[in-house]
Amino acid sequence: MIGVLAIATLVSGTSPRVPVERRVASMGTTLDVVVVARDRGLGLAASEAALREIQRVEALLTTWKRGGELDRIDEAPPDRPVRVSPELAGLLAEVFAWIPRTEGAFDPTIAPLLRAWDLRGQGRIPSAAELSAARAAAGSDKFRLDASANSVTRLDPAAGIEEGAWGKGYGLDRAAAALRSAGVSDAALDLGGQVLALGADAEGKPWRVPVADPRERGRAVAVLGLTGASASTSGDSERSRESGGRSIGHILDPHTGEPAPDFGSVTVVAPTGLVADVLSTAFFVLGPARGLALSERLRRGGIRNEAIFLVVRGGSLEALASPGISALVLSFDPAAVHGLTTSTR
Repeated sequence: MIGVLAIATLVSGTSPRVPVERRVASMGTTLDVVVVARDRGLGLAASEAALREIQRVEALLTTWKRGGELDRIDEAPPDRPVRVSPELAGLLAEVFAWIPRTEGAFDPTIAPLLRAWDLRGQGRIPSAAELSAARAAAGSDKFRLDASANSVTRLDPAAGIEEGAWGKGYGLDRAAAALRSAGVSDAALDLGGQVLALGADAEGKPWRVPVADPRERGRAVAVLGLTGASASTSGDSERSRESGGRSIGHILDPHTGEPAPDFGSVTVVAPTGLVADVLSTAFFVLGPARGLALSERLRRGGIRNEAIFLVVRGGSLEALASPGISALVLSFDPAAVHGLTTSTR
């Protein structure tokens, strides 16, 4: 995920709108929270509630540490049901439903492939036999979800569920719910580059969310204005590895088992963090043409989303975007990226 949240910290002169900012390490990255509240006390209490919720979700979903609910599924012997919370049972059912919706471009069961490529380590190039075995161990058919019993059964000893392409999005959604419950309707959360924006910033305007140059993460080439939405960016600019003289991207194509081709980046805007997280991964795997086609099919089916692909063309970037992106673009650098238009509002 790439992109950094731009924070407006001015206080309106007409009504109390006090911004409170927090930064903590969470989910293997950095979480920035900006809460706009009627007073500092409310802002601090609400931000603390959001941080606690992110920490709770991390403990639920992490497979980097032993003992969490999802980790227990991945470590259980085959054919032995694992009792899980109703929350995780429902969440996994929702996450698995995105596999057919994305035509398999998103698949949370690719843990065997990540192990084959050693993407949690230094990276390696698997042999043809190793890759074939990892592909055979992936797939939703390697798990049995029983919603009535709140249980999950792993059916293959090499199978595993990977939370990397959806866990952060779900964490943002739960943190946003905690903010609302605490009485805050204006806030922005940035979890490692994925942003969820609620309401308006301290000036009463949409939250400004930069879109980074996929070749240089610290450089913004466009700015989106978001409210009541999440923006997630997928790209390989800073997370690829080198092995055997080959660059290995961290986003794998579930169909081939290979790293997806690195064309640049894709940013997806959706109503929830989970959907934005899932779709940015799926669209990157599919690439610009097929990704935009799927984006359109999903919108026709009632799933709101917008996407902007930044494609590296020599020394410049070409933007390929869904029709609704222009209403969200507040500004862009015309010298760096071609094909964008700005909002008229």
